[in-house]
Amino acid sequence: MADNRLYSIAALAKILDVPESTLHYWKNRFDDVLPSFGTGRGKRYRAEAVAIFRDIGAMLAQGLSAGDVRSELARRYPVNVGSGEAKGPAAPQTMTAGGGTGGGVDAQTMLAMASAIGAEIARTLAEQLGRGQSGGPAALPEATMTAFTSELAQARAENAVLGDKVRVLEAELVRLRKDRRELESFLLGKIKGLGEGRDNG
Repeated sequence: MADNRLYSIAALAKILDVPESTLHYWKNRFDDVLPSFGTGRGKRYRAEAVAIFRDIGAMLAQGLSAGDVRSELARRYPVNVGSGEAKGPAAPQTMTAGGGTGGGVDAQTMLAMASAIGAEIARTLAEQLGRGQSGGPAALPEATMTAFTSELAQARAENAVLGDKVRVLEAELVRLRKDRRELESFLLGKIKGLGEGRDNG
């Protein structure tokens, strides 16, 4: 008889003695070859996933690239490729709070309940946001807008004044550099003249 149990990542981590973070990484890389049921945090994996996760770990440990691992998994487990849902009989699965099977709620029922709760939360949020916006994006009060506009105009004026000062300073710097070069030439000429005078004297 087939093993119809469903496992969470936490349960698989205990079975395989592998950190959950590692399984999450492998799950994200090779999700399309893992027999799973559900989505998001409620995603559960069929018993066959234990062997597939083991093979993934072994192949990565041998130094195979992710592409090579994927090809090998497709060869070994062709029935799982191309589907995010679990393959196999469509018999309803029951899950307990711990993620195992037993006398808990039917998995399809749990998914339907979660979907309904999500839809209700989305509807409530949409109503609240629509009520707060009253037909359009919230605007700032007129006094605040006037103050901001005034501050912006003042900042632009100050920026223009500072720009003018910077241009004056740049021109002054160019002039000082030119004066320095002229002074250096003058002093070098004087020093050279004094040296020649001593030689002649």
